[in-house]
Amino acid sequence: MEMNKRMREIKEKMDAKVLEARALLDGENKDVEKSTKLMNEVDELKKEFDLEKRLFDLDQEEAKTASDKKAKKKAEEDSTEKFAKTVRAMVRKGGVTPMSEGVNADGGYTVPEDISTKIDEYPSADFSVEPYITTETTSTNKGARTYEKKGSVTPFAEVDEGGAIPAIATPKFERKNYAIKDKGGYIPITNDLLNDSDTNLKTYLFEKLRDKKTATINNEFFTAMTATGGEGQQAAPVPITTINDIKKIINVTIGSAYNSLIMVNDDGWNWFDCLEDKNGRPLLTPYGDSDNRVGELSIGGSIIKVVRVPNDVWASTETHMPIIIGDTKAAFKRFDRQQLELMISDVASVPGFNAFAQNGALIRAIMRDDAKVWNKDAFVYGQIAFPTEAEGTDTETTDTETTNGEG
Repeated sequence: MEMNKRMREIKEKMDAKVLEARALLDGENKDVEKSTKLMNEVDELKKEFDLEKRLFDLDQEEAKTASDKKAKKKAEEDSTEKFAKTVRAMVRKGGVTPMSEGVNADGGYTVPEDISTKIDEYPSADFSVEPYITTETTSTNKGARTYEKKGSVTPFAEVDEGGAIPAIATPKFERKNYAIKDKGGYIPITNDLLNDSDTNLKTYLFEKLRDKKTATINNEFFTAMTATGGEGQQAAPVPITTINDIKKIINVTIGSAYNSLIMVNDDGWNWFDCLEDKNGRPLLTPYGDSDNRVGELSIGGSIIKVVRVPNDVWASTETHMPIIIGDTKAAFKRFDRQQLELMISDVASVPGFNAFAQNGALIRAIMRDDAKVWNKDAFVYGQIAFPTEAEGTDTETTDTETTNGEG
């Protein structure tokens, strides 16, 4: 049987586990339990192998189909070229109007077109903010959480022997509320299209609706975290010009109670990527084994993670790039009442489209949650000005050298 690399790897694992299971049953010290466990693992690997084989066979079939189409197209092209030579010879002899592919009636109908019905997607930098926020599952549509108000802890007062012990301030509390909101949409589609398309449109549309859930959460996060001037919000974006500004925000404004990170878009990432120390070494370095979406900076002896967000998810203005500094998990909370629900119906109806009467279907998506800034003290929203043409990159280098020279 022909196998690809992945199939061979799975089969080698299966064979190794079967040998090990047999060995555990040989001799006097049999271990039936371990042997059974190994064979259960073999069963799971067998399922994975069968699935990989199905995919491999499908790839082989598609490759053969593509090869057949290519050969057919080549034969048609050869035939068309032979016909064209004949026509050119007739034109040279008799001066007749030539046939051409530019006019359908004069031969254009005979020229094949290579049209693919497979839905190809342009490359995109997918991003979800969910790993960087706190999500709490709830079973009610509204609720509240109780917190002790922040304040400095004062020391005890000295008490003279026999003197009266003074009263101390009692803790004060506050409530933070949430209220679940419904969010969703639907897509109408005819059954003719669902059934006649050689693309699995149902699966494709479900994936697009899942992408919309991610986009909704991203939008809620960046809209709330960058809002200014409202109740409970900072007055205006904090201007960031050098690494020293970021150090002060992390070390002083936010402080050691939080696990800070830095979040920037592609423009901001480029700004960081251009910064060097006085020895010409980049300040931004890869974060562990991550891809090019996460980097790290060393600030105050601590490693600060830098998260890269695509520009089409979080855009800059004409003059400034956005930046969020702080503990985003403490700053932003999402209450999830209901995971994304995807349904398809051939009897439902909406204004302008009756799925049953019009031989169609309605694909609906619903999510229920509330997402909001939960702790405004855990982050700072700032902006980095784009360098002017007069500044170029020299100003950034000078600032960086001064910063690194300080430590």
